[in-house]
Amino acid sequence: MKSGGRSILNDAMTVILMFLIWRGLLFAFTFAGGAMMNEHYPNYDKDYQAFHDNRFWDGWARWYSAWYKRIAERGYYIEGRQSNVAFFPLFPYAAKTVGRLVGSHWAGGLVVSNLSLLFALFFLMGIARKYLDCDGSRRFLIYLLIFPSSFFFSAYYTEGLFLFTTAASFYFYLGERFFLCGVFGFLAAMTRSTGVALFAAYLVGYLWKKRFAVSQMSPAFLWILLIPCGIGAFMWILWNDVGDPFAFMKYQSAWGRGFVFPLTTYINAFREINWSFPLDPPYFPNMHNLLNLISSVFFLVLPFFLFGKTDAALPIYSLLLVLIPLTSGSMLSMVRFEVVAFPAFLVLARIGENRSIDRFLVGLFAIFLGLYSILFAKWYWAG
Repeated sequence: MKSGGRSILNDAMTVILMFLIWRGLLFAFTFAGGAMMNEHYPNYDKDYQAFHDNRFWDGWARWYSAWYKRIAERGYYIEGRQSNVAFFPLFPYAAKTVGRLVGSHWAGGLVVSNLSLLFALFFLMGIARKYLDCDGSRRFLIYLLIFPSSFFFSAYYTEGLFLFTTAASFYFYLGERFFLCGVFGFLAAMTRSTGVALFAAYLVGYLWKKRFAVSQMSPAFLWILLIPCGIGAFMWILWNDVGDPFAFMKYQSAWGRGFVFPLTTYINAFREINWSFPLDPPYFPNMHNLLNLISSVFFLVLPFFLFGKTDAALPIYSLLLVLIPLTSGSMLSMVRFEVVAFPAFLVLARIGENRSIDRFLVGLFAIFLGLYSILFAKWYWAG
């Protein structure tokens, strides 16, 4: 018992230390970038400033933060071709609630994001220890934290909260504590549309584990039905606010998203790349197109190495988090979508047992993380 308690304490201290180092390095990146690089100008999308008196903190609210700002301040409403009804409610509602304690929904959102990430890391460590040794579990968290788009975990975005709710849901699913699994899955589905992927992953994964013998399934497993109820709750909010429960689906097209076969998205993205790599426009840079394409291929391949080595729900969920955005016809923000596909990082942790590969991944990820976080803070598109 003492040994087990000491192991848990060591894991907890590891998580806290990793979080503090990661957070400190991101502050250093943005501070250095702020001192050496001008903000993007002209910027016609800059219709708000989160922290007028503190440009350092202001660098964590950019681009899509404006849509969550609108929800936190006014609720849902139809405002034109693009509308805040396309964005899910849990994060802006949480930011507004916490903001009453800390002074503003902006500060509240940053508190929610950072605390959510810290809580998520505890659950992710618990998941990793089921399949990896101590060193592997640490690599798993390190690769996740230094992935190029991980700075979104700390921004006025949904990534931190989504990672927390999905990691907690998976942790309880793997322990067959299905009520808590369903509750956190419900919250995940209230945070992002892809939260509903948990339901499909659990259903197939659990049936796989039971060799598709329905009679062997526990009645408690039905608590996973809470997950799609999260979408239903959002639809009720939209019905109450704008009179249309399906508004979130109708307004996705305003961002160039529809429904296509994923391969079509790859073909179109490949054709759009200008291989001479000229200076890119600010809204959909050529280099981002290429990075999104390359990374999405890897994140479709990595989960297959988990089948037979982990619960099948983990690779299925990771695959869905990549496939669902690809069916929209757009590669936009794929690197940001991939950072919450945490099962794929279990594979990287195994590969990273080779020291040369480990150093390569750490170096590559760290370089792009520093670059992306600075670009984001300076109002350049970074996912």
